[in-house]
Amino acid sequence: MSQMLATAFSVLFPVVDPLELNDDLRRFLGSGGRSVLLGETAEEYRRGQMSDERLQIETLDKWQGFVGQARELAGDMILAADADISAVHRLQGVACALPSPAVAQAMTADELEEVCFQMALGVREAGVNLVLSPTADVLSGPNVWLQGKTLAGDPLKAAEMAAAYVRGVRRAKVGSTLKHFPGHPQLAKLPATEEAFLTSSMSALRSGWSAFKSGIEAGADAVMLGPAIVEAVTPAVSASLSPDLVHILRSELGFNGLVMTIDLDHRSVQRDAPIEEVVVAALNAGADLLLISARLLPKAGVLAQAIVEAVAQGRLSVERLNAAAQAVARVAASR
Repeated sequence: MSQMLATAFSVLFPVVDPLELNDDLRRFLGSGGRSVLLGETAEEYRRGQMSDERLQIETLDKWQGFVGQARELAGDMILAADADISAVHRLQGVACALPSPAVAQAMTADELEEVCFQMALGVREAGVNLVLSPTADVLSGPNVWLQGKTLAGDPLKAAEMAAAYVRGVRRAKVGSTLKHFPGHPQLAKLPATEEAFLTSSMSALRSGWSAFKSGIEAGADAVMLGPAIVEAVTPAVSASLSPDLVHILRSELGFNGLVMTIDLDHRSVQRDAPIEEVVVAALNAGADLLLISARLLPKAGVLAQAIVEAVAQGRLSVERLNAAAQAVARVAASR
């Protein structure tokens, strides 16, 4: 296998569920892959609760065994999971519980930081080194995707809570991820299954960035780009494919860490394009780590080859690919 192909594998970020090292995952990690998201079912995400069956099966020993085997194949790697105050806590059975949004909102910043620290100690013991939390979106109206899944409706309170969360998990030597830039104040459709348009002006979006800013200042390791099609940029594309929004994140908000996409096969991201073109477009937009759903893990080799071919054909610079891979490697090695 060529070094460039291994590099292409290293920027892919498949969802893995169940917590098992199957043949597809072994092949991915053995080919250069170094990041996985330990996912949950759609029903668990909707309920914000792991199933009783999962809680019985996924013991601390099972988590640690999975992580140990994965690291034997990949070496330094990113092992990520959701750990949301407002949505789903993937390590619910092996790490401390998180408070409900209402309880968390009533806490002082120091109290919330301590709760997040204790939770992250359990996450780290299980072997997970990056949480895909906190949610930094602040809603201003109806939102069929994120209603009930954000920290607070008040931007200043959300900013305080996001910073406390980042500080807490950082103390436990676990990385954190602010999601979903540029924020989704209102959304009429579900971006995973429909073409959902974010109709807010750029000025309106900027007014909701307080939690992103405070989280970045507190030391967040990563920012996840959102799925919805953003009408305030030209061309109107998903944030996960927008060079303009990545530029704003880097230059205006001063973020110099890992930029990851949301699932590239979400309907609002992929639309009618072949997924092989979407992964290249995300890299060209400035994303470093490309999230793909579990159903695409068997196609990881095809996607990695598409990235290599894009470099060979001049549609993606080798410098951009290497920069993305280096950003992934930094987070993988630092946690």
